[in-house]
Amino acid sequence: MKNNAANSKADRYIKKAETSYFAGRYHETIEHAEKAGKLAPSLYQAYYWRAVGTLGLQQIEQADRIAQDGLKAHPNQPDMIVTVARILSAMGKHESARAMLRDCVAAHPGNLAAWANYVIVLQKLALHADAKHASLKALEIAPNNPAILANYANDLKNTGFAEDAISVLRKAAALDPGNKSIRSNLLFLLLFGEKTGAADLLKEASSFAQQLASQRQPLLNVQAKPASERIRIGILSNDLFRHACSYILIPFIANLDRARFEVVALSLHSYRDTVTQKIAMYCDRFVDVANMAENEVVRTVREENLDLLIDLGGYTGTSPLHYMVYGLAPVQLTWLGYPGSTGMPAIHHRITDWIGDPAGAESHYTENLLRAPGIFAVYYPMINSPLKAYQPEYQVRETPANRNGFITFGSCNNLGKIADRTLRLWSATLASCADSRLLVEAAELDRDEVRIPLLERMQQAGIDTQRVTCIPREGKNQYLTYHDIDIVLDTSPVTGGNTTCDALWMGVPVVTLACAPFHTRVSAPFLHAMGLYELICETEEAYVTVAASLASNLDQLNALRLSMRHRFEKSAIFDAAGFARWFESQAVALVGQHRDVSHLEARTQDGVFCAGAWHSMEELVLTIGLLLEEGRHIELSSLLENMSAKWSKHWLVAFALGEMQQHLGNHDRALELLMESINLRPYHVPLYRLLSVRMDEGGHDKSPLADILQQQFGLDLAFIERQGKPTTYEILGIQVLEEAA
Repeated sequence: MKNNAANSKADRYIKKAETSYFAGRYHETIEHAEKAGKLAPSLYQAYYWRAVGTLGLQQIEQADRIAQDGLKAHPNQPDMIVTVARILSAMGKHESARAMLRDCVAAHPGNLAAWANYVIVLQKLALHADAKHASLKALEIAPNNPAILANYANDLKNTGFAEDAISVLRKAAALDPGNKSIRSNLLFLLLFGEKTGAADLLKEASSFAQQLASQRQPLLNVQAKPASERIRIGILSNDLFRHACSYILIPFIANLDRARFEVVALSLHSYRDTVTQKIAMYCDRFVDVANMAENEVVRTVREENLDLLIDLGGYTGTSPLHYMVYGLAPVQLTWLGYPGSTGMPAIHHRITDWIGDPAGAESHYTENLLRAPGIFAVYYPMINSPLKAYQPEYQVRETPANRNGFITFGSCNNLGKIADRTLRLWSATLASCADSRLLVEAAELDRDEVRIPLLERMQQAGIDTQRVTCIPREGKNQYLTYHDIDIVLDTSPVTGGNTTCDALWMGVPVVTLACAPFHTRVSAPFLHAMGLYELICETEEAYVTVAASLASNLDQLNALRLSMRHRFEKSAIFDAAGFARWFESQAVALVGQHRDVSHLEARTQDGVFCAGAWHSMEELVLTIGLLLEEGRHIELSSLLENMSAKWSKHWLVAFALGEMQQHLGNHDRALELLMESINLRPYHVPLYRLLSVRMDEGGHDKSPLADILQQQFGLDLAFIERQGKPTTYEILGIQVLEEAA
């Protein structure tokens, strides 16, 4: 009787723990679970609710210890297995979590939680075909579960079945209309629908924005930081790591004028990598708001007392818009993350340009359009390892058709972007170009479960799959695959973005179809900035004609390819400083409507802001000279990387890299980098003097150098030779006082 009473009381505490957990009261969850455990030590639910409550408090290691203890006490209990796996995944140990859940669903095929968590882990590992299979298993158990349907929709989209994904997600939204995550995801998936227009996106976004506004919680009192003399800019994002946005964000923040602007990054995601460290290094502050309750995120951001807040995620991932609906800064704008209107009155402005959003596009948005005069975003390659941009393997090569004897069309986009319209365009293009091939690079294409369905869809679209090569995506090949592609065939309706920039930087032309909504036009501004207007097509017929025309003349195609790196690096795409100056003028005007910022004057001194301090160009040059002279190459490489956040290509960086190679005995490579430095600073005579000496040392023909000197300076090679080899300090423009004898 006594045991029965204790067990009954313990069950009541377990129910209280469950109620507290779903109300977000994690401390209460743990207290109730602990009381239940004391009354009934053998009760596995006591371990379970203590573990998930502790996980809710973000005490991951403590949660892991509790869950592991629970699993030892109840080794075959599926809920405990799932909890341990869930915590392992939260710790980044996705493979271990996957193995546990794989065994769990095999042993307990009717356990919905096991299948649901298995799906999530598989998605994190980008195993989308496996995730789709697991979602179907979960739907056999719970066919109308909104969360399972939402995950299944993602799996469908990620394996190329966008229209089916939209249909499934609409069902999930109808079953759970108040679910913010599902509604956000629906807005994202709608982009992949061939029939989705700008009006459809605006209607759905406006409806969801109204829902978010109606669900706002009461605002908490905050103690805001004192107002800054400078304009305080916040960047709220779920993607502050190696993500497509980082290729645009880092050069942007690295070029902002720190005499007038203070930058605060606010991360909604707990994941960290080397790119996260870079972003933090170029910001004044990096604030972690990951896994906080909604009101805590709102309070934390409001405490920053921002003048202007940028949404860098839109309706993707953990959406910043779910918090910005509260109005977290006097000026709020959206940029990059979502290629459409937020539909949210609290978001005042949207950064765009005149090509992505031509005249008349205002009706597609609730935001005021801030159109950059050049392009809506700049791009630097190799954001994770910027010094690789100088390496030989990343230099543009001749078009591969010259060695292959046939044209290779290609695409390096996500499978989700290979929609039915894309396959229709590709099929017609291949049909118009006899003997041409198609190379498709995407995640998991080395697996039959992913490759075969794609090839079947291609076959249904009329593509001869014998002409198709599928290769799996690997990070190390991000740029190198383009050495094997003659012409990129852009996807539609969602075009490339970063992949378009990758291709153009590597010299590969991109043929794109630009319709009315912005998400169908993302490639167009980049092509326009390079003067490649003819590659921007307004009809499917034009797309095929332009691609076939490019493929018909190999000499012209090769000449275009070999000119594109120079065109790219001289275009607005590469002009981070110019874009930053434009943004600053907009920010000063917008913030000036709320407080007086007229006293802030632009900085004219050149340099780099890094790790909370400003480093002038004079300081950088002196440090480079010192580190070269002392052979401290590790420190020098770190400095050059930090400089490359502001200048993707700089003569000082190329020169210093070359001197390091010379020191290591790699003389030919050193000579290549010295010539790269001269290309970046063509009128600096000491570089030519050093080149003359190095060419003598290597036994190279100097007649081309003599021609260049005569043409550019009117100087004879003999005059340069008489001046002799310059010192490192002379090349750097540093005057060194000789010590008295």
